[in-house]
Amino acid sequence: MPRTYKFQFEIVCASDGQPDLDRVEDMIDLSMQDLVMDDEFIAALDEKESVTIQVQQHFGQPNG
Repeated sequence: MPRTYKFQFEIVCASDGQPDLDRVEDMIDLSMQDLVMDDEFIAALDEKESVTIQVQQHFGQPNG
């Protein structure tokens, strides 16, 4: 049976702007894919077969 863990983080920007949230999501996804290739990360999860990470936007607009 697969184990699923959900983590959430928040990005806070101090000024107004027009973010490219699709690009931000892509950059976070690339960083997470690097993480799943890290032996220390895999060992910390005590995983023997495979690990996948899925990045999803939860908010399209800033929380204000």
